Amino acid sequence: MDRETLKQALENADLTAYEAEAYLTLVNYGRLPAVDVAKKSDVPTSQVYDTLRSLESKGFVETIDQDQLHAEPSDPVEILRHLRERGELFTDAAEELEDRWEQPDLNDHRVGVVKHAETVLEHVRTQVRDANTAVEVALTADQFESLRGELKSAAKRGVIVHVAIYYESDLDERSTSWDVSMTNLEIRVVKIPGPFLAVLDRSRSYFAPNSRATENYGILINDNILSFINHWYFQTCLWYSWDPLVPNHELPKPYVSLKEFIREIAPLYHDGANIAVTVSGIDIETEEFRTVTGAVTDIDYPNEVRDGSPSLEQLSTYAVVTLTTGEEVVSIGGWGAVYEDLEAQKITLEAISFDYPGQS
Repeated sequence: MDRETLKQALENADLTAYEAEAYLTLVNYGRLPAVDVAKKSDVPTSQVYDTLRSLESKGFVETIDQDQLHAEPSDPVEILRHLRERGELFTDAAEELEDRWEQPDLNDHRVGVVKHAETVLEHVRTQVRDANTAVEVALTADQFESLRGELKSAAKRGVIVHVAIYYESDLDERSTSWDVSMTNLEIRVVKIPGPFLAVLDRSRSYFAPNSRATENYGILINDNILSFINHWYFQTCLWYSWDPLVPNHELPKPYVSLKEFIREIAPLYHDGANIAVTVSGIDIETEEFRTVTGAVTDIDYPNEVRDGSPSLEQLSTYAVVTLTTGEEVVSIGGWGAVYEDLEAQKITLEAISFDYPGQS
C-alpha cells in the first residue's frame, strides 16, 4: 500500500489530513523535533504543534518537552486495534447496507426473502407498533425479551397478543421479571423447538428458522392467504396443545380465533350456561368494521358433540356461532367468513352465568 492510500485509510479512521501526514512522518523517521515534522511533511509549521498534541490525546504519539517539543510514534498495539475495529465497523456497515438495499418492499411484493434472521425480527418490531387487532408470535426467550416492550405496548392498546415461547431450562426463573399479567397478553410454553413465526393483523407474517437450521435467512409475507396458513400452523402446533405460562381464568377473556373460543365455551353452552360475548370484525355485507355484543344462542359445526370440546378436525371446515343482541340475530364466522353476517377478528368472553344455583 502506497503512502497516499495509507494516509486515506488513517483519515477514514478519524484522523485529520494533517494528523495522518504527521503520524506517517514520525513512523518513517522516528523521534523528531516538531519543526522537523513540519519540514518533512505537508503540515504547516503554524499547525504542527496543535496537530502533535491532538495525536497525543488520541494515543498515536508521545511528545517530549526538551529544549523544544519532540514527538515519537506510540506503541502501535492500541492503534492497530483501533484500525481493525474500524475495519470491522465498515465491513458490518457495508453488509447491512447491502441487506437493506436487497430487502423487498412489501408494499409491492407479497413475499420477500432476506439474508439474516435478525432482519425479520426488526421488521416485526416495527410492524407490532402499528398492529391494530392481533399479534401471534412464536419465539425464544431471548427474542421475547427483545420484543417485550413492543408486545406489551400493543396489548395496552387493546391488541390481542398471543406469545408462544420455546421452553428453556431457565425459563421459569427468567419469566419472574417479565411482568406480563395483562388482559390482552397471554404466553404459552411450547416444549418442542420451532421457528420464529409472527402473524400480524391477519395480513402479514414473518418466518425465520431456529438455531438448528443450517442456513440463516428470513421470509417476509404480505398476503392474507399465506398468513392464514401460518396462523393455522401457529394455532394447531404452537398454541392449542400447550399450557399458559401463568394461568388466568378471569373475565373478560379475549380470543383471536373463533375456533379456540368454541372449543372452550362449547361444553359450558351445552350445560346450559348463559354466555355473553363481544365480537369485533368485518360486516360481510357492508365490508365495514363492526362490533356487536350479545348472548350465544347457537353453535354449529360438522358432527357437533355435546359432551365435551370439539376437535380441531371437526372445526377445520366451518364453525359458526349465533348471537342474539336483543335487537337482532347475528351469525359469526371465523377468518375468511363468506356466508355469515360477521367475520370475527376479536372475540371477548364477557360473562358466564347459569339460571339455576349449582348448575355448572
